Amino acid sequence: MPFPINLSIPWLIAFLVASLGLVAICAIWIFTQWGDPVWKRYQAVELNEMREKLEKELPILEDPKWGEPAKAEIVRDSIEFLKKPDYQIKQILLKGHGAWAEGTSGKPVNRCMTCHIDEDKLAEQHPYTRQYFEFSVYGCTVCHKGEGRVLNSAEEAHHGMFSTKKEMMERVKEPKEILAFWTKLAELSMTPDLTAFDFRDYSAAGERLVYIGSISCKKCHKLLTPRHVEYWSKNKFKTWDKVIEAKDYREGDEAYQEKCEKCHTTGYDEKTGEYSEEGVTCEACHGPGEMFAKYMSEGKLAEAAVVTHDVFSYKVCGRCHTPRRHAMREAMLVAIDEREYKDWLASSFDLGLDLEAEEAPDGLNAAASDEGVVFNGSLAGLNELEGVGESLGVMLEDMRSLLPVQEKAVQTAEEEVEPVDNKRLRPLRAGLESQETLSLNAGELSNDNPEVFFTGTYADAR
Repeated sequence: MPFPINLSIPWLIAFLVASLGLVAICAIWIFTQWGDPVWKRYQAVELNEMREKLEKELPILEDPKWGEPAKAEIVRDSIEFLKKPDYQIKQILLKGHGAWAEGTSGKPVNRCMTCHIDEDKLAEQHPYTRQYFEFSVYGCTVCHKGEGRVLNSAEEAHHGMFSTKKEMMERVKEPKEILAFWTKLAELSMTPDLTAFDFRDYSAAGERLVYIGSISCKKCHKLLTPRHVEYWSKNKFKTWDKVIEAKDYREGDEAYQEKCEKCHTTGYDEKTGEYSEEGVTCEACHGPGEMFAKYMSEGKLAEAAVVTHDVFSYKVCGRCHTPRRHAMREAMLVAIDEREYKDWLASSFDLGLDLEAEEAPDGLNAAASDEGVVFNGSLAGLNELEGVGESLGVMLEDMRSLLPVQEKAVQTAEEEVEPVDNKRLRPLRAGLESQETLSLNAGELSNDNPEVFFTGTYADAR
């Protein structure tokens, strides 16, 4: 069958050369992608470093005296795997969507960990950032930029990347850039309904911004806004003084105290439990002052105001001023009162001696007999005294309800008695030393006995 295209010999040779060249290019591309890709070489270097590090640790773990046999076995298995590793592309699927304007579409992807595969090494390089932003959630490009999808070469993958903290901080020359960064963090977060406000404590490097302190703020603002500074300095700045004097805070455990510190301090970090300043000071509402001070030092007053105002929302007040925010205090204070009451009861008796019911105080005798409690050396624990406490409480309530009536009766009797002559009146003291009941009425307090005159109340006389 003749060749379908009638070509001269020179053209035929050129066609064959071009075809062979195309096949060669395809073969090279296939080899670089599946045979020996660039990313595989970088990953091999990283895995070799991990293996060498484990080989140095193994002799210590295998030491018969000081070693850890179980951990040594795990390390040996890891070393054997790293000698013949399974090379794979590692990638993180991020939340959000790509945009054609940015040259991406579909789900954003970070493949940086394909080459930077040693997570322990990454953790050492990001000692603070990883506390707040997991690599598996936020990826790398949110802070470092670069091309997260590219694996062809390091130059392409690192195009436009910010390598150091200094470079990352310098990219936020305008407030809109740091606001865009905070908004991006909110988009990537797995927690729903977050906004830029929720990330205003973090710098463009993913680390917590510095709280410069109210002293630094007041250096300027006591002249610019003196009434504002004076009001807050005498009010909210002082809330911590009340907290540390509160009974429940002093006696609460660490977890309880942290609940108080979260709202009554400035710059509280829930991850570490640390705070920058006591009391509700300037930065408690306006956020950390590092970015504000940066723009102010550059003479960018309007830009500085944007940082503190654009992230100002109801969450500033709402995160602390919520309904029933002090509900925890009720249970705590009741528990403290109950413990103090039991301690008082215990101290009212000599626990080292036998205490019969007839030897107990008069007010407690009735309560003890009603409850059927026999007091002895151990008092059968403080739990048995709870019933006595309840009875005493009922008795006290009855006495309080009767006192107004008794007071009124005595007052009426006093008004009916008029002392005669100018003889010295002697206050009634009879019967107070005895245990017998003292009965008085207005008829007995007459002018026939001018030397006896009742003063005081029923509570005094009884």
